[in-house]
Amino acid sequence: MSDTLTGRVDEATPDVPDYPMIRSPRCPLAPPPEALVLNSVKPLSRVRIWDGSTPWLITGYETIRALFTDSR
Repeated sequence: MSDTLTGRVDEATPDVPDYPMIRSPRCPLAPPPEALVLNSVKPLSRVRIWDGSTPWLITGYETIRALFTDSR
């Protein structure tokens, strides 16, 4: 698979959050607080999953719509 879709980032990189993120115990259906921060600051960002790869996480309706309606 292409590095543009998934890739590896140095394990020591602190700005790549782990995914899935911890949810609040008060409301397990609410988005994780860290995801809400990413949505407002960086709606398109890398996350680290279980195997160490770093796929893209897209948050926010407008960003998702723009990406999925782009014919490129």
